[in-house]
Amino acid sequence: MATTEAAAPRGLQTDLEENAIGLLGATMQAITHIAPAIAGFFFTAFIVSLAGLTAPLAYFIGFLIVLMLGSTLAQLAKHMPSAGGYYTYISRGIHPRAGFLSSWMYILYSPLVGGPLAGFFGFILSEELKANWNIDLPWLWLASILVFAPMTAYLQWEGIKPSTRFMVITGGLEMLIVFGLALFGFLVPPPGSSGPTLDVFNPALIPAGGTFLLAVVLTVQGLTGWEASAPLAEETSDPKRNVPLSVLLSIILIGSFLVIVFWGVISGFGNDADAVANSEELPALALAHRVWGDAWIIILFAFLNSVAAVCIACANVGTRMWYSMARSGSFPKALGQVHPVHKTPTNAILVQMVLNLVAGIFVGAVWGSETGFFFATGIVLVLAVTVVYILANVAVYRFYWNERRSEFNWLLHAVFPLVSSVILIYAVYRGFFDPFPADPFNLGPLVVGGWFLIGVVLLLVLRSRGEEEWLVKAGASIGESV
Repeated sequence: MATTEAAAPRGLQTDLEENAIGLLGATMQAITHIAPAIAGFFFTAFIVSLAGLTAPLAYFIGFLIVLMLGSTLAQLAKHMPSAGGYYTYISRGIHPRAGFLSSWMYILYSPLVGGPLAGFFGFILSEELKANWNIDLPWLWLASILVFAPMTAYLQWEGIKPSTRFMVITGGLEMLIVFGLALFGFLVPPPGSSGPTLDVFNPALIPAGGTFLLAVVLTVQGLTGWEASAPLAEETSDPKRNVPLSVLLSIILIGSFLVIVFWGVISGFGNDADAVANSEELPALALAHRVWGDAWIIILFAFLNSVAAVCIACANVGTRMWYSMARSGSFPKALGQVHPVHKTPTNAILVQMVLNLVAGIFVGAVWGSETGFFFATGIVLVLAVTVVYILANVAVYRFYWNERRSEFNWLLHAVFPLVSSVILIYAVYRGFFDPFPADPFNLGPLVVGGWFLIGVVLLLVLRSRGEEEWLVKAGASIGESV
């Protein structure tokens, strides 16, 4: 049970529903945002094409990097539980303008994931219907977006409790199915295969050419979502304990989980990396057809659960960010409107629904739902969130050095942030710029760089107009004053 002090911290008023979720709800918010089925199965062929047999090793390295990044968030969240998440932490640790830019970049992350993801699910469903029953419904990608966007908004509108309960149920089923298929990959290798091998963790087998580093970057992307419980801090009981704990729990659970899942899928293909990378359908579906027969359709059910849960988790992050920024004054005040009964940010939910529709339809119409998904959630997303992660690493050092010197820890507040930032910068450079990726993925750095410049221009315009009252509020956090 949360204490009264934890339920109503001093220093910041919230209109959201306090104590609505506990540690389980916060952890599942993060886990479903990571999306085990999507991270484990949607990107398999892509990552294996880059890392070869050592794809599980790439995921393990990504897991270690994310652990360091998660430590940063946990250290900030235990003193500043706020719906603003990174916006609040970076505003307080560096400067409110840096906090604004972090949220501006974050728009390319959680708020824009739902639409392209729903479109990709519709694409997969249409391909499976055509391949297995000769039913040709090429418009399913669009229909999927038109169904998932309003469904997500409805569940959010009804309250954080029902939406979190939905994520717990769907996320739990999803994890059971995904792990079950990986287990069959270990236990039922194809004829002529020797079964699972530890060669998947052998650095000597890393492919030449630098593509392994891009695979590591994308595994970090595959694990993103662990930070998704932070924006629900104002609705979480005992947030100074439960939010940091949920962050670390989600990373450890899903990081270990995905290493095993990738290993299991590769084992199920007889440790033939080329067969995985060149599979005519998603490797998970191909494996399910072989080891489960007619029951392969269970994987589609896992995908359905995963898409529904991650759409809600991403929308929760986006809407709470809009709410927090509107409350501080850096975004229009209308986005801070809260439903009198459900205690949910209604206008922010409507904006988020529109973003899901526009993003999904745009990338699907321009590049096709499959390529658009990898472009939006693989390339643009990872570049944008890397900027946010690095700013947070700077913020944790400055916050503890300047304001919490007695708690300063060289490992947690200096070494981990520095090492993870250097690795991310180097890996992003080698993965995206040396050499430049093929079209349309080569547009990723241009899109993210252009978006960042637009954010800088907005800050300059606000400054020239003297409209920066929000700067003081943005630096505030629950329980503490600036």
